[in-house]
Amino acid sequence: MSRRPSVTGARRGPAPGPRRVALALLAVAWFSAPAAAQWTPKTSCDQFGGYELRDCLAKELTQADKALNDAYQKALAAIAADADTPADQKATWRANLVAAERAWLAYRDANCKFDLVGAEWNFGSGTTAAQQECVLALTQSRAAELLARMPSAN
Repeated sequence: MSRRPSVTGARRGPAPGPRRVALALLAVAWFSAPAAAQWTPKTSCDQFGGYELRDCLAKELTQADKALNDAYQKALAAIAADADTPADQKATWRANLVAAERAWLAYRDANCKFDLVGAEWNFGSGTTAAQQECVLALTQSRAAELLARMPSAN
């Protein structure tokens, strides 16, 4: 029994197996990830688009920066108030926290740099919002981290 060629001239063969389908889906997900990557900061801006979204995210970021600064000040106060730690160790602890916070800010700014996020978004119309969401998500996360690491700072 001979096979008839398909109408389109395409070769007919067995249907792709589950492994082949899984690899194809993985490839699609992998190569579309940068464009689809979204940060999920806690925000009330989801209802907006365009300039309204940009302005809303800017306000949210101002609030997040304040929350981060408050958490940082609480952490510093917790170090100062720790009665069980000798003064020289507290000074080292504080200096290390200050250095870590400066390094974290440099990381956040580099990781969310407009040119980096823009390249991931092909400098499309969503670039500004994506960059703001990146900064917002990392800032919110860092504030929560600082408070969690300093139980007496809560």
